[in-house]
Amino acid sequence: MEIASAWLSSFPFESFVLHDNGITAYIPKEQITDKLLEESLVIPFSGVSLSGEVKTIEGQNWNAVWEAQFHPITVGDWTVRASFHAAAITPDEIIIDPQMSFGTGHHATTQLMLEQLIKLNCQKTSVFDVGTGTGVLAIAAKKMGASRVGGIDIEDWCVENAKENASKNGILDISFSTDTIDSVITNFDVLLANINRNVLLEHLPKYAKLLNKNGVLLVSGFHESDVELLTSLAKNNGLHYDGKSEKNGWICLKFIL
Repeated sequence: MEIASAWLSSFPFESFVLHDNGITAYIPKEQITDKLLEESLVIPFSGVSLSGEVKTIEGQNWNAVWEAQFHPITVGDWTVRASFHAAAITPDEIIIDPQMSFGTGHHATTQLMLEQLIKLNCQKTSVFDVGTGTGVLAIAAKKMGASRVGGIDIEDWCVENAKENASKNGILDISFSTDTIDSVITNFDVLLANINRNVLLEHLPKYAKLLNKNGVLLVSGFHESDVELLTSLAKNNGLHYDGKSEKNGWICLKFIL
């Protein structure tokens, strides 16, 4: 599974879900080429063979699907819940109603990022969340005392959802936008990127340039097989490895400039 996952990561898939007997790889419909399936199944490792098929997932009301399955989760002293749930009994809580966005806190990568963010001292820091989704990590940073917080996402509905979620948490001063990472020129003390392996490899040099001295970079959205490549690229861009955490096969790495 790790070999197959590493091989598929070399193609422009955006995310993966590992099952007991296979892998589901997701890609925007418009990025599928005629030979993508054929080429991705030709794995260059002896003793390993792949078979597969392409399925199109039509847009749907993910909020209705989510509401039927969603329950509050707790990470440390924090609870992530929906607005229709009872108030949390933990000291702190974040209210998230995701609509079509990613990041309710249930996925292992979001939990990993939140766990590591909690360990940082965010008081009076500046924090930037790349691929913000529902805005859960940006909102958490602001609630932890960050003085300046921003977040970007390529999908406009994610940005609108993040703004709505921030408002539900009584926060009105997070700067959410659909700006690209290349258009960001302000430096930050903490940069968060819970995306996927291919985007991280493309953006990591830019992340390093956006960090203040001694700034912290937290990245997730990949597997153990990607760690060496990401760590090497980080080192080449002046970032120092400062730890790794794992949950359900997903990895979170911490770097310091």
